[in-house]
Amino acid sequence: MTNKKRVFVYYDGSNFYHTCLYNYGIKEIDFYHMTNQLLDIQNEELVRIKYFNAPINQQENPIQYADQLKFFSRIRKTPFLELYLGRLVRRPLKKINIVCRKCGHQKTKLVTCPFCNDHIDITTCYKSSEKGVDVQLAINMLLDALHDKYDVALLFSGDADYCPAIRHIIKELKKEVIFCHFPHPKTNELVQTCSSSRIITKDAVERAMIGKN
Repeated sequence: MTNKKRVFVYYDGSNFYHTCLYNYGIKEIDFYHMTNQLLDIQNEELVRIKYFNAPINQQENPIQYADQLKFFSRIRKTPFLELYLGRLVRRPLKKINIVCRKCGHQKTKLVTCPFCNDHIDITTCYKSSEKGVDVQLAINMLLDALHDKYDVALLFSGDADYCPAIRHIIKELKKEVIFCHFPHPKTNELVQTCSSSRIITKDAVERAMIGKN
């Protein structure tokens, strides 16, 4: 019978991807091996990896959509991993705030195309936002703690919106939540809220790269 702490792992997929790329320029990661780099093997036992992301819109980005499907197909084969998908929602833009060095703070409805310098009404522009990913992650982390599925949760995300759930998990459910983060940026609220933190080093990421194992 093992005395090791049971570990559940929660990846905010988009956040991890962009922050890993920003810090180390690395894209292709094996999440089982990435998790093991941050695990205390002597005292902890991996039980489950939960990976959360949102599918790319097929009509807008058919090439990226196809690449993402291959990615999802690959990570579904990762040991211990469960994939959870939210969705991307298009949000129209209205006025945006700018800070002009001559005029100070202003609001504008126009943007300039970086290729042809044509002026474009910003109301015809949009941004894509993830919907449901952070909610799914927070609910899973909270319910898994409530049902006593883990002793320790490793959180791979820099989103401070998880802090209320984390406080409840630590204070009321008596679980550990460990913030696994890259050197930059480091979310101070998560550092202060979580039980402890572990840094994701370049060496750890390189060991977890696809093709290294």
